[in-house]
Amino acid sequence: MKFQIDSSSGPHIGIVTLTGRVDARNCTELQNSFMSWLMDTSRFVFDCSGLEFIDSSGLGTIVSCLRKALDHNGDLKLAALSPKVSMVLELTKASKLFSIFPDASEAVNSYVTGTKE
Repeated sequence: MKFQIDSSSGPHIGIVTLTGRVDARNCTELQNSFMSWLMDTSRFVFDCSGLEFIDSSGLGTIVSCLRKALDHNGDLKLAALSPKVSMVLELTKASKLFSIFPDASEAVNSYVTGTKE
């Protein structure tokens, strides 16, 4: 997991790069990290270009992160989903909860333009 703030387009947007797996073994780390990132911004992009696997615990954690962002008048957008991760979101209907973009730069730009995917 890597976190950075992008302010090149104006608003502070937290970009979280997820790699490997988000599952029961590391979802608590993501949850705890997200709570500290909320001190810096409430708008997030989860770049999933390196995410190979997500289980139900990981999906629940990402949904929880979305809920916390919304509670802070923010949002959480997903970008660059692999076919496997996309299938999990589709099968569980979680894809309806998120704005999903082909890549992180489009997701970041959507905060400026106000577009939803």
